[in-house]
Amino acid sequence: MAGPTLLPVRLQPSNIRPIAYRIISKKHGLIIQSDALVVLTDTISLRFGAAWRDAKTQQFLEDVAKAWKQQDRGLFVDGPGLTQVIRELTKDLVTRSDSLKAARLDTLVDEDAENLPTPKEELDWRDFFHWVSPDKQPSFVFDKQRKQFTARPAVGRKLRESAKANLEYFNQRYYVIMDRLSRDENFKKTSSSIAVMSTLNGLLSSYEITLVKNVLGRDGGRFVLFGLLSENSNGNYILEDCSDYIELNMTKAHKAEGSFYAPGMFIIVEGIYSASGGSMSNDANVISGYFYVSNVGHPPAERRDQSLDAYGHLDFMGMHKDFNCKAPALVKIDRSLQKKLSTLEKTFLGHKVLILGGNTFLDDPKFQAGLDKFFARLQTHLEEDQDNGDGLEQKVVVMSGSFVSHPLCSDQRAVSQTSSSEEYKSNFDTFAATLSKYPLVVQHCKLLLIPGVNDPSQSTFSLGRSSSSILPQPPIPNVFVTRLQRLLPKGHLILGWNPMRINYVSQEIVFFRDDLMNKFKRNDIVFEHDSKQGVLQLQMHLNGEDKKVENIVSGEVHLPPKIRQVRKLVKTLLDQGNLLPFLKSLRVVDPNYQHVMRIEPLPTTIVLIDSKFESFEVTYNGCKVSNLGSLVSNNNSRKFNYAEYSPRTKKYTYKELYF
Repeated sequence: MAGPTLLPVRLQPSNIRPIAYRIISKKHGLIIQSDALVVLTDTISLRFGAAWRDAKTQQFLEDVAKAWKQQDRGLFVDGPGLTQVIRELTKDLVTRSDSLKAARLDTLVDEDAENLPTPKEELDWRDFFHWVSPDKQPSFVFDKQRKQFTARPAVGRKLRESAKANLEYFNQRYYVIMDRLSRDENFKKTSSSIAVMSTLNGLLSSYEITLVKNVLGRDGGRFVLFGLLSENSNGNYILEDCSDYIELNMTKAHKAEGSFYAPGMFIIVEGIYSASGGSMSNDANVISGYFYVSNVGHPPAERRDQSLDAYGHLDFMGMHKDFNCKAPALVKIDRSLQKKLSTLEKTFLGHKVLILGGNTFLDDPKFQAGLDKFFARLQTHLEEDQDNGDGLEQKVVVMSGSFVSHPLCSDQRAVSQTSSSEEYKSNFDTFAATLSKYPLVVQHCKLLLIPGVNDPSQSTFSLGRSSSSILPQPPIPNVFVTRLQRLLPKGHLILGWNPMRINYVSQEIVFFRDDLMNKFKRNDIVFEHDSKQGVLQLQMHLNGEDKKVENIVSGEVHLPPKIRQVRKLVKTLLDQGNLLPFLKSLRVVDPNYQHVMRIEPLPTTIVLIDSKFESFEVTYNGCKVSNLGSLVSNNNSRKFNYAEYSPRTKKYTYKELYF
């Protein structure tokens, strides 16, 4: 028999503060903020009414505190986070007790709980398939005090002040990586700060990282430092952390193999501090002297599941956002739901993502002919699936720019600019005419267009130069693809950004169009030790010593140069946790979108579209990274390159098409 209905009362925060302090703060060691106290007061007023002094209220506060600590939300209890915790607790109560559902249907919390799906409700994969563009992606900022991410409103497309964002750009990267290092077994603090190298190949043993400011006055001491590698006004390398910066002497440095090293990256260095020397020894505002580096390496990446556990399974993609809540709030993904989604995505055999190579030059008839044959093959496959009764399952075709072989830019003559724009639009009109010949492709496939450096509107001021363009790059304007929009059903043409993300059920898929390999190779620092090793290898080759048995048969694994370069690229990207880990002088990144360039936690897979390098696939720390190369092969002008990604198996199949 249900108990009597409790009428809500209007309580003040001062009424709840003593009991909240006794249970949440004194017993559980949490600090409740004023906005959280208001949320707690409103909830208790509606839920318990005049009986708010009873033991049920105390038990409710116990449950709230335990849930907060179980989800690792930090020391400070804030309003948005508390609202989410109460909503999750209410959902559990609704599924366990019918009496609570019948008692207070007029409360805000119970209404939200009723709108949530019940565990028996079947999941629809379409509810968890979304295009996540930079202007819609939730902005999470790392709080160095709480060691957690806090939510901010999505950036959108409006102009925003960038002074504060510029200051936070490298700070955010520093604190996120530093937090990752604190969870690594090799970097946890020990009783001794002695740091040694186990071998000369850069494999670090357990050690403690020291702040730059703490080396002052400890001449001759051996330390391990972590910070941003850059150059000072004298052109010498410096390492900067949250406390200060120090000049580096890397003449004797040995680098950890398998990574690139360039200014703008966060690195770990081991060496000895000397108070004498240095080009800035006369500057009283900086730490004088040299830090003589003996070994240098990258902060190791962390697997996706470990990062999600550390951050409480935050919804970084905004898939489970409460759209009724206007203020940004931390939304966490239920672990049981995550397991259900992982199981669900394995049931779809026919779901595919078809990724074409970079530089789809629509102004070249050769490319149009290749696209015609590709979509003809896709039409044939769809017809076979239809005839076999298998049904036409989800297919996504990803095309990346540049979509024109020369930059669409302004000219002194208005007539020339107009004709260039008309030509650009006519290229897409021709492509739409080609696509219209394949009705099954039009009706059952979605088309994602990712812009390149020659595409508008950035090409009007960058002139197609990568160094002058800004990331993230906005999509191609609608005015150029009107015919495609009329041809394809609503929602089947997606004008993507660069970079662009897809949330497929439980997976995060990242697309990034840039010629990264050349950037890494051009900016890679050549250490003096590397130069000496290169000279020795050349002498051995000239003397024929490299053909001796003792030099051929060794413990070192011999790999082709291409594979070595690919592994270096992937390891550097994922260790840095950023799609473009360079200084802004190489390519400008809008600081308001710094969270878009961040790849931490690691995505499920990253598609790098580097048209100037061959295709490859490498898996590192559970993250699969692939490259598609150029759409039309650089070595064979009649070979069409693309890949097929199966979300069910998380595997790529690389294919070629001759036309």
